[in-house]
Amino acid sequence: MRWKRGLASAVMVLILLFLTRTVAYIFTERSEILPVSVDSTQPFYAVYFGCPDSVRLIPEFSQGQGTVAERLESLLAGPRLSDLTPIIPEGTELLGYSQHGDVLFLNFSHHLITQHPGGSAGEILTVYGIVNTVVGAQGVRRVQILVESRSIPTLAGHLDLTEPLEKDYKLLGGSHI
Repeated sequence: MRWKRGLASAVMVLILLFLTRTVAYIFTERSEILPVSVDSTQPFYAVYFGCPDSVRLIPEFSQGQGTVAERLESLLAGPRLSDLTPIIPEGTELLGYSQHGDVLFLNFSHHLITQHPGGSAGEILTVYGIVNTVVGAQGVRRVQILVESRSIPTLAGHLDLTEPLEKDYKLLGGSHI
């Protein structure tokens, strides 16, 4: 009889813990009304930014043809939604770009490296935020990142940037549309 009471008590504790965590999760999740709207009957494109947990890329959609220039301008301007984080270090400028075949060469100022916060997750989000944003624009399949017109081996010591990169779908989280 005692073990039945002990088992019932343990089950009740587990149920209470589950309910407490569920209620806490519901109230900490933001269900904000998104201030960005996209007319789906018109062209739009995705620009990738970091999520608050800094481990995924979240697309923020912008209206337009999705040219390389539009995508890069949106990326450098940063997210419009407050719960997304910029992936380009502050002060970084795009010095130019050119396309050769399906490879887009992007030339950034030294700030891409010198102002980068570092860390493997930060480097991955920066690099693939750039790559995932511009791949698909005007025949772009791969992206080569340059700094001050030179090829760089890595941005922060974790990714090989000596060769052009393709879009990486593994880093993508949900979408903000």
